[in-house]
Amino acid sequence: MKKFLDFVCIFGFSPHLPQIVDFCESCDITCFLVFGSRQRDAIDSLNLPKTAQKLCIQGLDDSSYQKLRIREHNSLGFSFGSPFIFTQKDIDDFCGQLINSHGAPLPEFKGGGGFSWRILQRDKRGAILMHYVTTKIDEGACVFYKAFSFSDDERTPGALEKRQLKEELNYLVPWIKQVISGQAQLTELAIKSLWESQLDSYFPRLCTDLHGYIDWSLPVQDLESFVLAFSSPYDGASTFVKGVKVRIMDCCLHHQCSMHPFTYGLVIREKAESILVACNGGTISIRHDNLRIEGNVCTINVGQRFFTPLSTLEKALSTRAFYKPDGIVLKDYAADQLP
Repeated sequence: MKKFLDFVCIFGFSPHLPQIVDFCESCDITCFLVFGSRQRDAIDSLNLPKTAQKLCIQGLDDSSYQKLRIREHNSLGFSFGSPFIFTQKDIDDFCGQLINSHGAPLPEFKGGGGFSWRILQRDKRGAILMHYVTTKIDEGACVFYKAFSFSDDERTPGALEKRQLKEELNYLVPWIKQVISGQAQLTELAIKSLWESQLDSYFPRLCTDLHGYIDWSLPVQDLESFVLAFSSPYDGASTFVKGVKVRIMDCCLHHQCSMHPFTYGLVIREKAESILVACNGGTISIRHDNLRIEGNVCTINVGQRFFTPLSTLEKALSTRAFYKPDGIVLKDYAADQLP
């Protein structure tokens, strides 16, 4: 087989890395994995062959990355949740042949937040998508696109991720192999006119421990979506009962009806396997095994109330999470305005 490339660089992390790395080796193409320290454990969990070349750095200006001399190779770059910001120089080093995987329909849902924003919006559209990297986030022309729909049974981020990976394995990975081997070329897809009819929107990263606090005044369907958005593989949506922090992993709409605002968050009925909680516009059912009580220091009984302090909710709204190569950085914009 004639070599189309001699160098492939993959930024970030993907469960598909073993298939891509193995294929590069079978084509005698050098493959480097470039990632941040916060992704090290995920990379190590893949049990890649010892021959896999890995580079853990803080930024693309790191001397060890610059020594790769990408510009001197016939190279191709893939970004899968890259923790790095690409400059125009970085893109030019690949002669523009740097593409990013984005698992949401564009131009909607630019940015991060994974599947949580999609659950909050109750948006069932799935997308396998790769686009050229530009200096503007998720603005590059699309080079691969396949749409699908999530089922009503796929309710949590974990379930959506599992389906997404299955679709990618069936369609995206074979295409990536074709691109690496030269059997397919990177070509702009003629779907720009379709995208221009859609809402252009951007959603930032989320942090479960910061943004996952339940506002019990939310309409009951929005409250259900909120809980699901922070469910597995995340640690669950949070609130308090009797001053103790509680995480809720799952819930379901039990009954739609009018409830007075003073009832919101009250446990109004207890069953053997679940509790019913009054909400804005109805009740939700929460199974006992979907409750995580901090330290197991209390039980939840009828007449008790789930409650989240307003100050906690306001901090969730005023604070933004940035995921850097070495971990998360929180920026509280409200705190900057305090005297």
